[in-house]
Amino acid sequence: MSSHLKLNPSAVRERAKSIPGCREVLAQGESVLSFMVMDNDKSNHSRGDGRFDSSINHNNNSKVASSLARVNIFVDSGTIGTSRVLDGKVRQTFRRNVQSLDVVERLLRYPEGPAEITEALIGVTDEDIQNNMSKDGQPMSSKSGAGSKISVDARLSSPQTVQKELELADVGLCILQGEREKLQKHLQCLEESRGTPSTQNMNNKAGTGAQTRASKQGGTHKLKGQRDTDFEEEDDPYDAASTLSSGSSVHGSEFQFKLPADVMKQVDQCLRDIAKMEKIVKGVATNGKGTVFLYGNGGVAYTPSIPKALYHKLRQLRSSSYASRPCFVALGTRDRYFVAFNDGSADWKGPSALDKILKKSLASAKLPRSVAFGSTYDTFFIVFHDGSWQYQGRGIPESLEEKLASRDDRADLVTVNLGPSGEWFLKAENGRMWWSGITEELDSVLGQILNDGYLHNMDFGENGSYFVSYDQE
Repeated sequence: MSSHLKLNPSAVRERAKSIPGCREVLAQGESVLSFMVMDNDKSNHSRGDGRFDSSINHNNNSKVASSLARVNIFVDSGTIGTSRVLDGKVRQTFRRNVQSLDVVERLLRYPEGPAEITEALIGVTDEDIQNNMSKDGQPMSSKSGAGSKISVDARLSSPQTVQKELELADVGLCILQGEREKLQKHLQCLEESRGTPSTQNMNNKAGTGAQTRASKQGGTHKLKGQRDTDFEEEDDPYDAASTLSSGSSVHGSEFQFKLPADVMKQVDQCLRDIAKMEKIVKGVATNGKGTVFLYGNGGVAYTPSIPKALYHKLRQLRSSSYASRPCFVALGTRDRYFVAFNDGSADWKGPSALDKILKKSLASAKLPRSVAFGSTYDTFFIVFHDGSWQYQGRGIPESLEEKLASRDDRADLVTVNLGPSGEWFLKAENGRMWWSGITEELDSVLGQILNDGYLHNMDFGENGSYFVSYDQE
């Protein structure tokens, strides 16, 4: 039976033991682990031994209830459900196909909650986004002080226009519709695991057409040490300029990532806040230590440990126009980076050979499609605006050179990403994708994604860290 489990129960319990305020409770079924988690950021009613203090004043019951979360982990399917009590009602969120223990630990340490319907969701503009950025470049969470959140009842009694009330109702309906779709997916997953797929799920699978056949039948997916993977979509070409779609927890894409614990918390907060603003994530770059998100109409969010020169460059853009905001970012180790802006300009730090090539490219007023940094300081790979490309450096993976040669060095590339340990990812205009040099853990994650989803992109960082963007079926 254990060979069919997506999560090891013993390993999950070991991770849970290290989390303050988290304890296991009785669950129904051998394949379900259940934990009660006290959010220590919201309440201090957790005792030092990880148990909960039962001598809580009844006046604080509502506060304690809102800071408690029950996390149910279905080890056979990889589904993680988080339940919270809000305004006297149980609200639930779900994550599907979780196989990484790091993701499990993050969801136990920082339990998710449903999106809140507040005035901040109405009429968000790019100027509002920039004004709400914290000093480190991350979107700021709404404050919990008195008067910073207005309840629906209070809003109804306040002297606001009918138009604004209708906008709030529309936002609420959109959020509820999104939660309804998530619950439907969760129900379908449970029905499939019992061998009784629902009619709606069968219709969805039948409607995917050529993309499903291409993702599951085209090319080869080699596991356990054979890292060169070919993912073809010949019947329905995969256009990198229009691959973002709806139906995910973060509007536009779903993500799987492995990062250091401190960066994990910062990235998770960025994604939560971007999701609350209903913005599309258009690009992600990471080097393990730092991560940058491009979203919406020129919005940018980033963690503190990105290269210092880039950090100061992005901080200067808060009050700038759309033309001066970034449209592409790449991060490398040793403070290397490349950032392109909507006005056709760019900024970067890297080897002198990269300087010469980029200056020549920018002189023609054409931004490159992508720039990547490899395992050595002098290693880089540039994909130009017309699909042609150029690379230099001692750290170019041999398997990447072989793949390029096997394709007759065709000038049809969309993007190439490199990692600090020889990892690489390549995507062509016809939708084919290849990668190599990745860890067995990431290989397993990609295998699961390709079983029922659409891969968009992946980036690599130090110590085996990664960030994968995809859509689920």
